[in-house]
Amino acid sequence: MIRKIIFYILIIFGMSNCGYSPILLDTNSRNFSIIDFEIEGNEKINNIIENKLKKYLNSNDEKKYKVKINTGYQKISAAKDTTGNVTNFKLTITLNSNFVDLSAKEAGKIKTISFSESTVINKSQNNYEQNTYEKFVIKNMSELLANKLITYLSRN
Repeated sequence: MIRKIIFYILIIFGMSNCGYSPILLDTNSRNFSIIDFEIEGNEKINNIIENKLKKYLNSNDEKKYKVKINTGYQKISAAKDTTGNVTNFKLTITLNSNFVDLSAKEAGKIKTISFSESTVINKSQNNYEQNTYEKFVIKNMSELLANKLITYLSRN
């Protein structure tokens, strides 16, 4: 019995000191700042992306960017039943970004990157539930796109 307890204690100490750290939580690799940014497109998506990018505004880091973002949202029918009623929707959010690296050797050169996220959701009979679920999915996809843009800018 004592051997089992000692064995479990050693396993716990061994696992807690293995040096695991999540890659995306590494704040040292996020060494950039956004001097100026413009956002055009869907207002709800833009608000979410703007909130994610605010902490990178005018900080004193070595990489400096000027960013222009254009977002788009599309909701199309993905599937219909035999009577022609829509049963599934496809939600697609696109993020097109033009940015200028102000601190590089090639300062002033405009670079372009595009990200897109899409998902298929079932149509609900209750319109309130449908709208609430769509807002939730749009928020999650927008945050994912903002995180992709932040990761790209930090590694570029």
